[in-house]
Amino acid sequence: MQGEGLMKENNMSDSYFYALNRVIDVIYREEEDLADVLYFVVSLATELTAAKGSTIRVLEQGSFNLKAVSSYGLSQNYLEAGVIDSGKSATEIMEGDTIIINDFENDPRIKNLKAAQKEGVNAVIGIPFSVNETTYSILRVYFPSKKVPTHEEMEMLNSLGKLSCMAIEHSVISSGRESGL
Repeated sequence: MQGEGLMKENNMSDSYFYALNRVIDVIYREEEDLADVLYFVVSLATELTAAKGSTIRVLEQGSFNLKAVSSYGLSQNYLEAGVIDSGKSATEIMEGDTIIINDFENDPRIKNLKAAQKEGVNAVIGIPFSVNETTYSILRVYFPSKKVPTHEEMEMLNSLGKLSCMAIEHSVISSGRESGL
């Protein structure tokens, strides 16, 4: 029994390593579109954590609007519903606070509970990142029920989020533009 658990843990670690390696490869292929890279990141975040869906949202300087730049597994209606309070989220993102909400029904940060219920989500993990000095992003992973993430899952999500920031920066540098979004 104990060997079985170790084998499962090693298989999961191998899956995480493989996924992260694939993202790095995709980021540095010059022909890959930023939208495709970010979609790959959110799909991996969803699949590797057995989640309902995930998003990458970007907060640009001077704005409290969290723009969804990529999503996977979630309906457009849900994305537009503004389920989580953007003002509170923006502050948490700029302060670098990881957000874990395990009970949408009783958390004051949830402002559109009906949309969350309709979508079938009741928990979220949000990990913020700095893309550069003026732009912040957050990787959010949504679950149908309470989620207590493992240390390995948090490390993997953290790595995927950092890689999404690298992809955004790489896109900006490659294109020679000020903003890649």
